Amino acid sequence: MSKFVISLDFELFWGVADGRTVSNYGGNVRGERQAIPRMLDLFTRYGIRATWATVGMVMCADYAQWRSLRPDIAPGYDRTACSPYLLDETVRAHPELFFARDLVKLVRDTDGQEVATHTYSHFYCDEPGATPQQFLSDMRCAKDIGAGLGLTLTSLVFPRNQILPAYVAVLSEAGVSAYRSNPDHALYRRGNAAPCGLAGRAVRLADSWLPLSGALTAHGTVGQDGVTALPASMFLRPYASALAPFEALRLHRIKAAMSDAAKAGGDFHLWWHPHNFGADTSRNLAVLEAVLQHYQALQQQYGMQTASMAECAAAA
Repeated sequence: MSKFVISLDFELFWGVADGRTVSNYGGNVRGERQAIPRMLDLFTRYGIRATWATVGMVMCADYAQWRSLRPDIAPGYDRTACSPYLLDETVRAHPELFFARDLVKLVRDTDGQEVATHTYSHFYCDEPGATPQQFLSDMRCAKDIGAGLGLTLTSLVFPRNQILPAYVAVLSEAGVSAYRSNPDHALYRRGNAAPCGLAGRAVRLADSWLPLSGALTAHGTVGQDGVTALPASMFLRPYASALAPFEALRLHRIKAAMSDAAKAGGDFHLWWHPHNFGADTSRNLAVLEAVLQHYQALQQQYGMQTASMAECAAAA
């Protein structure tokens, strides 16, 4: 049976701190406080079961708890700008950009929503200096902070979609039973590393409006260790005023791919970051609602069903 899967990379400023500043992106992150409850309202209204892959540090109550909960083996990135443990002054000055325990509880308490893990520290598996042992130590912290909220975190989204075999091999040891894998297409197999640099990124951008990569219908696969890989289909790009004349084409691209998946009996796996909706929130939510309305039509016509990542893994 065809499934409609939504996963969100819930990371606040932890996910962008190595490339953004508080002045140029803090507004998007602050906007999550309005965007997330409105997303949850839409999911409830349309009966959507979604997975919220949450950075463990987001679950910390405050700066003091964040300072006290550290992995036994710290990330050993060669590029030190990647380490969140060097953000002390920024975290102390702007805690609202880094901690949202109340929002995690809101997601947890909303029917049909799965709180999953995006690692504890937004761990970068493909950064030089990172190791699977560091990753496992990081994941133990994620499990600990989640347990404090009554959560058992069994689904994983790798930060920046950096998926390497050595890390997949230790997922069962980390208590993970499902992870979001990358689409099986040359444009997306390497996660955030687009082929051919800027040219590849330009083609990826165009793919949001034109079907350059095809429908990207997804099919989950279970590995020998029992961990299920659930391929992504498309990234729901945020509204951009410069591309506003092409919004109808972007929505048509998504709907057509969803329809192809429903007709083929495969899955359509849509993902984005809540901070993508932190600006132009109403416009972004209008696109999301149109997508959810199309899902309902496919449900009625083809029997497409909504499912979280954990539910997909259980059914695999």
